[in-house]
Amino acid sequence: MKKIFTMVATAIILASCSQAELEETSVGQKEIKFSNLNDKVTRAANDNNSNYKVYAVWSGATNNNWFINDVANGTTNLPQSGPYYWPTTGGTVDFYSWAPATVTATGTYPALSIAYAVPSDAAEDFTIANPKTGLSAGTVAFEFAHKLAKISVTASLSQDLLDAGYTLSTTGLTANLGVKSTGGTIDPKTADAAWTAPNATATSYTGAASYMIMPQSSIGCTIQVTGGIEVKDANDHTIYSGDLSQYTIVAGNVPAVGTVPADMFGMGKHYMLNLTIADDSTGGGGEDIFNIITFSANVADWDTVGGTDTPLPQP
Repeated sequence: MKKIFTMVATAIILASCSQAELEETSVGQKEIKFSNLNDKVTRAANDNNSNYKVYAVWSGATNNNWFINDVANGTTNLPQSGPYYWPTTGGTVDFYSWAPATVTATGTYPALSIAYAVPSDAAEDFTIANPKTGLSAGTVAFEFAHKLAKISVTASLSQDLLDAGYTLSTTGLTANLGVKSTGGTIDPKTADAAWTAPNATATSYTGAASYMIMPQSSIGCTIQVTGGIEVKDANDHTIYSGDLSQYTIVAGNVPAVGTVPADMFGMGKHYMLNLTIADDSTGGGGEDIFNIITFSANVADWDTVGGTDTPLPQP
């Protein structure tokens, strides 16, 4: 009986020591913690606080395994299989991340490659954080950057129609956006990661007024308002509702911004495409009433300091 009691007591002591050691390991900066910067001023870009994928490589590793291969919660920043701790035997750790975490990567350790395809509704933001390398302590603060181009579609009346008392409602506006590329390959281990080998797969996105698309030439892309248009006269009578003519974007339609040249839908930029109903489309000559349009485009950074960013549907 005494022997059994001694064994039980020893087990309790060992358990207590293990718990104490665990608590000591978690003290201070020894635990690897993550933060997900999401700030319009810095234009960090995990807009929807999506869960994000985290890979890490330890320079002191003696095998071909990732030091971390996990998913972090976009709100709490806690890794699903964590916590993880900084190595105590020296060396540094390099970290790589992107969102949403549902986007998968391929490659033989320690390489990573993402073959990304824009979803069929073009309603998913895709962001990559610049690598955090050579770290041995502290919080790993990921700053994400948009890797797609954002397109928003609007409609308006020409000034002559406004002066004549016509009004336009665009409640529930929807548009078709025809594009020439739907995906490409990108390396999340490179700083300011850029697309390589974009495909030449044409498609049309429908059912919304805003889309997130692959960066590509704007020339040859098409835009058509398909619903949500209502024109009233000065007496508040509805005189037209329905769609507008399809417009094919030509050279010179889309302006340059920053380092992105003209005639491009650039990565991390927000393009406002406006279809204006012309004053000569009110009948006569056999043309469809209110269906002659002109095109214009404005471009800015995806996120704006002033908060005037047009919200998009998020996954």
